[in-house]
Amino acid sequence: MILIGACKSEKNKQALFTLLPYEHTGIDFRNDVEYTPDFNTYTYRNFYNGGGVGIGDINNDGLADIFFCGNLKDNKLYLNVGDFHFEDITETAGLASENVWSTGVSFADINGDGWLDIYVCKSGKPGGDNRHNELFINNGDLTFSEQAREYGIADEGLSAHAAFFDFDRDGDLDCYLLNNSFRPVERFNIQPGLREVRDSLGGNKLYRNDSGKFTDVSEAAGIYGSNIGFGLGVTIGDIDRDGWQDMYISNDFFERDYLYINQKDGTFREDLLNQIREISLSSMGADMADINNDGYPEIFVTEMLPETDARYKTKMTFEDWDNYQLKAANGYHHQFARNTLQLNNGNSTFSEIGRLANVHATDWSWSALILDLDND
Repeated sequence: MILIGACKSEKNKQALFTLLPYEHTGIDFRNDVEYTPDFNTYTYRNFYNGGGVGIGDINNDGLADIFFCGNLKDNKLYLNVGDFHFEDITETAGLASENVWSTGVSFADINGDGWLDIYVCKSGKPGGDNRHNELFINNGDLTFSEQAREYGIADEGLSAHAAFFDFDRDGDLDCYLLNNSFRPVERFNIQPGLREVRDSLGGNKLYRNDSGKFTDVSEAAGIYGSNIGFGLGVTIGDIDRDGWQDMYISNDFFERDYLYINQKDGTFREDLLNQIREISLSSMGADMADINNDGYPEIFVTEMLPETDARYKTKMTFEDWDNYQLKAANGYHHQFARNTLQLNNGNSTFSEIGRLANVHATDWSWSALILDLDND
């Protein structure tokens, strides 16, 4: 019995991952941001939000390549040449996007030619030569051509991320563009009706792919695009298992999240208040996956609640009771400063089980991925 116990203990200590150094991989990208009197968290609210990472096989050789978004650094594309060795081909591929603040990146075959294209979201100060979001079309020879304007998705909002998926099931990829508000948070009052007023400068958008050109169908499709949308996460999945893709949008600060149910006619019904009883307060990253193997996807949203007592007492701020009640009464729902894990009940309702599952407190967590790491 002692030997068996020792074997089990030793097995549990085996690492699932190995950290590979730059000397082996050739990847030395660092997204350093440097605080200056002119450019900092006071002049740009999302200064420390970080940049995106994209993984995909750009040359169809069966090896995953890596794209890094830079804020004050140029973007980088590393080609996988095998055995976890990578080659920086950014310059020859034409993907650097110099002197502009890049945020999210999406790998998707936009034009359906069998080669992965790259869409890069931009943020930071408006203006500049290439401040707009860029769509790099894969030429099939390790080079790319920027064609965002030609495809109709050269947005200049405070874009955080874009999700490409076929929401109308016509065989091509449409686009949900997640934007952050230009307005300072402190200039808003918690009043009803604000999310119905569309923001001409930014706001979230839904683009329908019409024969290779993207058309903004946001308002007609029932998508909120107001200036209280502080979007930080967009997650796609078939929530009700009807064969049509739905969306969950996580919003930072006071605005509640959005749960969009696909109506199969080119429109969505935003149904969060009816299906979910409580949500995260400052929602950031999110992911959707079936954690209990019943066929229905759950939704996990990250927030900032620390796990340890010291950080809990020194780093957290909480809303007072009056403000909480005001928000709930004005359509901002029941929001709490912690991660939430929404268990899909399979009947158009969810149960929040974050604390029961012990995933409610992971400190300042920008994003989440649900996947099977130990092959069980």
